[in-house]
Amino acid sequence: MRYGFFPGCSYKTAAGYKESVDAVNEALGIELVEIPDWNCCGATATFSEDEDAALALTGRLFALAREHGFNELVTVCNACYTTLRKGQKILKAHPEKLEKVNRRLADEGLTCDPALPVRHHLDVLAEDVPESVWAEKTGSDAPPWKVAAYYGCQLTRPWKESIAAERPTQLEQLLEKAGVSTVEHSARTLCCGASHAVPYQDACSPLIGRIISEIQQKGGDLITTLCPMCQFNLDSAQKNLQTPSVPVPFFTQILGLALGLPEERLGLDKLLVPLDMKQGQAS
Repeated sequence: MRYGFFPGCSYKTAAGYKESVDAVNEALGIELVEIPDWNCCGATATFSEDEDAALALTGRLFALAREHGFNELVTVCNACYTTLRKGQKILKAHPEKLEKVNRRLADEGLTCDPALPVRHHLDVLAEDVPESVWAEKTGSDAPPWKVAAYYGCQLTRPWKESIAAERPTQLEQLLEKAGVSTVEHSARTLCCGASHAVPYQDACSPLIGRIISEIQQKGGDLITTLCPMCQFNLDSAQKNLQTPSVPVPFFTQILGLALGLPEERLGLDKLLVPLDMKQGQAS
């Protein structure tokens, strides 16, 4: 299982995300090959400011992936995922915009192929790793928590073809394959404020508070997510909330524990709300 990999700009500084992705991939025989000379995808804001520039940024990533022989492009960030999917849909629907991008790429000898599938690492782990492999490798010593899956607002809408955009279940199903108990709750795709959580903290704190409150009310011991921005917002904002702290590890950190990997390989010491390995609660 070998894939072209676009890490995005925040991946390597996120709280243990890279460490846990690397460790889980190694345990499962997955190879994410970083695309050489990749550029920022422009995040979600660039399309609002300059669509031509945004399409050139995303189009170059598709071109680089094809140039290096990859048939799929995998990312680990929700913002990167939705930006790539948006660029892909626009370029496929508007040949004149694709032609314009390719003229900009011609100086590098690149050609954009917007048909290249874009996938989140969650999808790779959920769909490409057989259930029998999870059963074999996770064993009976499952993590002792009730885990609330939090997708954030960008993974499933509006660009992913999904019949469950508002109530996805892919992450819960994956966790349960690995022997992890999950809890049902209604906050899985509520917005955490994204990049607004820093400059507009007062406005975004209630958004984060309602996510955490809903999960606590439904019996979740911790929240797991798959987006660097979501993880940072939910983890860092709790110092200002009048609720008990809830750890917010990445989904690959939880899967790593289920696979029996040492916690020091998973970057768990980088969480702002520490994870009590015995209780699953904040220490």
